[in-house]
Amino acid sequence: MNLRLLSYVAIMVVSAIIFIMPQDANAANTASGPKLPQLDIVTYSSQIFWLAISFIVLYFLVAKIAMPRIAEVLEERQERIEDDLDKAETLKKEAYQVRIEYEKALATARERAQDATRHAQEEIAKRGAEAESAAQAKVTVMLEEAEKRISASKAGASGAPDDTVSAVERTVAQEVVADAVQKLIGVEVSPSDIDSAISATLEERQQ
Repeated sequence: MNLRLLSYVAIMVVSAIIFIMPQDANAANTASGPKLPQLDIVTYSSQIFWLAISFIVLYFLVAKIAMPRIAEVLEERQERIEDDLDKAETLKKEAYQVRIEYEKALATARERAQDATRHAQEEIAKRGAEAESAAQAKVTVMLEEAEKRISASKAGASGAPDDTVSAVERTVAQEVVADAVQKLIGVEVSPSDIDSAISATLEERQQ
């Protein structure tokens, strides 16, 4: 709006100068013949006067209307730029903080996963050792019972042929193996399978 007003005023001033200068030029031409108005000494005073008036008016319009508006626009633009820079810096700091928190959370989760894995491995190893110890203890007890039963069977079959003693030992061994398999893995094995396994074991030892 101010720039438009400045344009209107400038047009009016120029129109006034153009309107007045031909009158002075015609007067000079009547007195001393046709000349350029700009070079006619008679019109110098009026030209200087209107030039000064035009300069003052234009200076006033530029200084009071145009320049403040331009300065205001530049200041608003600078404020917007500074505000955008501040927002960008704030967003940058927030993004950096979010990244740090994410890395911390990731490291914490990784550490917890490693701890959980380590505890699980330790628990599995502990339970495996306990199960192995329990199985070893059961086997030891079974062997002791088997030895006692074999000794008792031998004592009961004293004076009997060797085949009879061997048969007794095989029977006791079958019972012990069946009992051990049942207690250790919970599977029932037929006597024929046990007898086949015992026979294979004895043959391997004899070889």
